[in-house]
Amino acid sequence: MCESALSGIFQFSEFQNGQNDTIKFFIQNYNTLILKQTGGGKNLCYALISVVIIGIMVVISPLKILVDDQVLELIKMGIPCSYLYASTAQPIWYQRKVFQEIACKLIWVIIIMPEKFKFNVGFWQMLEQIRTSRGI
Repeated sequence: MCESALSGIFQFSEFQNGQNDTIKFFIQNYNTLILKQTGGGKNLCYALISVVIIGIMVVISPLKILVDDQVLELIKMGIPCSYLYASTAQPIWYQRKVFQEIACKLIWVIIIMPEKFKFNVGFWQMLEQIRTSRGI
């Protein structure tokens, strides 16, 4: 399943070092953390997982410029995604729009900054609802 998505959707002939194991561990429901350098293939790992599972992929990224690049790359791949910065960096209406799109299953990958992940109670409540209804 992963190999056919790799070649068919993402047009790569093989995985880079560690990507295949990372994806398999995640699909087998192991807690999975990816630590790779810039350009090391993290985006492909979570993009491919978002295609083969039902649920939403939550990605934590520390730098706004990296978030912007990751979102653009995923959109180019045809992966429905969005992003959330720290609460002061985006208007409330935008955050509500993203929450609604997640609830309606229009987003497969959400990339967030650590501050949003750690301090936003509404985000945690939304994640808990999604976890019980469709999976994360």
